[in-house]
Parts: sequence; C-alpha cells; structure tokens
Amino acid sequence: MKTNYLITISLLVLLIASCRNEKFAEKAFINPPFPALNPDYEAFTIKADLGDTLEYKTGSIISIPPDIWVNKSGEKITGDITLKYRELHDAYDIFLAGVPMYYDSAGVKYNLQTAGMFELRAFKDTNEIFMKENSKINVKMASFNDKKDYNFYSLDENAKNWSYKGTSEPILNEKIQVLKDSIEKIKPKHTIPFEKDYFALDYWAILDVYFNVKPSGDVWKYEKNTSLKTKSEKYGLKWSGIYGTWETLIFEGQKVFAYELVWRNISGKEFPKWVQTKEYQTENRLISLKKVGENQYNLTVRKDWQETSPKFTFKAEAVMKLKEVFKQMPDEWQKEYEATLTKIAEAEARIAAQAQVFRSYDIVQTGYHNWDKINNREDKIIVNADFNFESKELDKETIPLVYFFENNQSYIQIPYSDWEKLMLINDSTAKFVAILSETEMATFSNSEYKKLNFSNLSQTKKHVFKMKNAKIATKEDFLKSIN
Repeated sequence: MKTNYLITISLLVLLIASCRNEKFAEKAFINPPFPALNPDYEAFTIKADLGDTLEYKTGSIISIPPDIWVNKSGEKITGDITLKYRELHDAYDIFLAGVPMYYDSAGVKYNLQTAGMFELRAFKDTNEIFMKENSKINVKMASFNDKKDYNFYSLDENAKNWSYKGTSEPILNEKIQVLKDSIEKIKPKHTIPFEKDYFALDYWAILDVYFNVKPSGDVWKYEKNTSLKTKSEKYGLKWSGIYGTWETLIFEGQKVFAYELVWRNISGKEFPKWVQTKEYQTENRLISLKKVGENQYNLTVRKDWQETSPKFTFKAEAVMKLKEVFKQMPDEWQKEYEATLTKIAEAEARIAAQAQVFRSYDIVQTGYHNWDKINNREDKIIVNADFNFESKELDKETIPLVYFFENNQSYIQIPYSDWEKLMLINDSTAKFVAILSETEMATFSNSEYKKLNFSNLSQTKKHVFKMKNAKIATKEDFLKSIN
C-alpha cells in the first residue's frame, strides 16, 4: 500500500514537472512568430566552380568567387547551386523572420539598432552547403540609413549570439543619380493637354503657323476654319488677344517671331480682360520683349495703337514652337505622353527601391549578418507594467511580448519577469505586440502609445497597457494593427 502511494506521488511530480517544462519550453533560436509572414527569399542559380556577381532588387551586389563551396563533410561542390538571399531593413521584418536583436557581451545584454540585415544560404539540390575555410564573399548591401556609427555583426546560431566583425563607412549609391538622369532625359517638358498658363499670342498666330502663311501672306481665308480651332482646344492650346507685331527672339538657337511660339505665363498675374479676349482680331499690340532669363521675357502689351493707351507687362517663358504642337494628332500626342509617364513611373519605382547608401563587408560564413549599433537611450524610464488582454484565460507568464522603438529600427523581447521593470522611452514610433498564436496577436498600437503621458509616468512608475486582439493573415494586417 505504501509502495503504491509513493508511486502515485512520483507520477504526479513527474506530470507536474512535465507540464511546467512544456509551459516554459525553450523555443527555437530563430523562430518566426507568424510563419505565413516570414519574409521571402530571392533565389539565384549559379555555377559553383565559376562564381558570379548577383544584384538584389534593392541594388545590393553579392560578389561570389569560384570554387568556395563544400558540403557538411568538407567535400568540394561543383555544378549548379542555388543561393537564397533576403534583406530585412527594419525591426518589423527582422521580428517576422524570428531573428533576435540583442547582443550578449560578458553576460550583459545590449539592444541592437539595425541599419539593415541580410541572410545568405546556399544549397546543392536540397542540401545546405557552406563556404570553405579562408574563403570570402563580398556583400555590398543597400542600406536606407546613411549614418556612419554602425558596425558589422554576424550571427553565431550555435552560440546564439551576434559576433562583432568590424566596421566601414557607407558608400553613396551612384545608381540613384543615373536613374534620375535617365528620367530627366525622357521627361516631357510640358503636360498634355497644356495647363492653363500656356497660351499662343493670338489665334492669328496659330493660323499663320499651321497653314505656313508668311508674314506678308494671306491668312484671312483661313479665319473661319473651325477644324483648327477644335484641334487647338484638344491640345489644350489657348490663345490671348495679343498681336505679336514683328518682335523676335532667339529660341533653340534660331531667330523666331514671338508669335511662332507657345508661351507660359509665369508672372502670377491675371491677364486684363482686354488681353484675355477671345476675339480673333484685336488692336492689342506687343510693343516690348525684354529678356530676363533663360527663355524668359518681360512682355509689354498696349491696348491699341495709341501711345497713351493702357499697358500691361508680365513675365512669360517661351516653351516650344507652335509648329511642333501640330506634328502629331492630339490623341497620338496624348498616348505618347502617357507612355513616357509610364516609363518615368517605372524608373521612379526603381529609385524608391534603391537605398541611399551601400555598406560593404566580406563575409566568411553563410547565415545572418547585420549592420547594427548598440542602442542605449539615456532618456528611458523604468516602470512597473501590467498588460491586460481581451481574453482573461490567457496565461500572461507564457505570452511572448515585444517592444518596437527607434522608428522601427529596433525591437526587444520582454519576458514576464521583466514586466515589473519595463523600459519605456518617449518615442512617437513605439508600440507593443504580444504573440497569441500563429494567426493572432494583441497590440498596444503606435497611436495609443503616443497618448502616454511621460511626465506622469516618470512620477508614478506604473502603467497598465490595454492590449487589443487582431487576426493576422498578411503583413498588411500586421502593420495596420500596430500603427
């Protein structure tokens, strides 16, 4: 009887211990919290014995020498291999990849602040392969942070710690300027149809140019040509009531009459009604054309022939020759204009994907590598915190809690034991996330965090954070919930 009692007690102890071990089971060191949101890799196929130079979508350059790959037994690898590469440029992506951001030095944990992380793995068929001893791969990683005070670290996944490797200064990304220059080359000088400030001097000027009537020729017979008026309006080409007289200027290296050009009113002045008139024939005279800048002139208009008549002076820019307007039909011109805008949008998207600087370093192992600095905010305060969840059945001791700060360049994981000594910083970008399952989290969002009164907190040293549940299916769900 006594023996049975001891056996029962022993089994209960083992059961309790087993449950406790399961409750506090150590998770994998690299542990994506929401597997469906783990950032994607880009795969490259290269010849192991030839090496290659690869370019990632952000502009990063990976230079791989030939004959540097071995299997886990140290045997040389040849033929086709697959490289998987990805970049994690903020704390969100690093968190979603499940990569820790602390650095343990002599037993002291420091929080890291990233300027960009990358992961590089290599495979022969489905088997992971490795860099042989004394080999190097140069990774010129695009970085969206151009500050100089960042160092290079590699992750030792066996020791579960980041290892400091060295530093170097960021290098300007010259490709951005190349892309900007390419945009300038194809950018239309003018919008189509013309904006409201563009105009021809008068309708007679349009008739003169379109029908190629010389200054001494007969333009009267075209006066009632309604098709040209309609066509001009399709281009958005308006006209004033200014007779150009014989004023000339140099435009695109040629001497031209003022009436032969499309002008843009850059003075900010509204035309008087007697200048704006829609009449084909007026007595308004262009009596002065004075150059004040590149293709820019002060135009003085007099209401009629009389020296004492009202005058109006305004600043205008000569933008293109009228005859160039009519070389294409309006619809064709519009299509060409829209096609050019599409090319510009594509180039601008490539610029947006490019980082301002590169950070270059030679790696000696595959895996995770990070440009980081130690984050040490002197303005932090320590509070005794509690987190209230919508579900009262949750075991708070086991809920993974994460704190994002420093404009999403840093995050820390907060065990339950640290809630009573929680670090807070007055950061308008900060927020908390608690992982409830692979498809659900609870958040104290950025908008809620902004409402915290740090003056009061520094006095009370206490706060209860009310967490709000959110279902997570996409990264957009994640970002919307925390921001």
